[in-house]
Amino acid sequence: MTIVSDFLELDIRRKIYDCVKGSPGIHFREVQRRVGVATGSADYHLHFLVKQGLLRAERTGRFLRYYVSDTAYEQSEKELLDILRHKPFRHIIIYLMENNKTNALKIASDLGYSPSSLSWSLKYLMEKGIIKHNKKGRFRFYSIKNSECRKMIIKCLLAHKESFLDRLVDNFISAWAEE
Repeated sequence: MTIVSDFLELDIRRKIYDCVKGSPGIHFREVQRRVGVATGSADYHLHFLVKQGLLRAERTGRFLRYYVSDTAYEQSEKELLDILRHKPFRHIIIYLMENNKTNALKIASDLGYSPSSLSWSLKYLMEKGIIKHNKKGRFRFYSIKNSECRKMIIKCLLAHKESFLDRLVDNFISAWAEE
């Protein structure tokens, strides 16, 4: 009978496992970047860890995301993590958490996004049920969908803040903790 620690004896496997454990829902390229290994090596060891049951891989859209097998995540948390792992979506969500009912021109200007990419991102976040908009005249004002969604976002950001490696997340959590 093989013990789990035997599978993690190699330093590279331990680093990959710890990376996934610290950043649930991380995708292949991000594991590769954070651990600093070649593509083939990362692929081999991730596949090995999945095959041995220490990690599980789940396809979301065009990404294969990794989770440690001994931790269960609700589907809604995994979907939110998937969205928050995309930097533009994360920045838009945090911006709307801090600036409720804001129009697209202001968001694009403040975040430095082109109107077309922002439009696509806002539409995607509305489809996923994260944000909503209210139309006043010819302008749409965007905000987080509801208080339940706000709570889930805050919970997710707090639980996984170290894994985002993003100053905007750190600033938001610091400001939120002060309130």
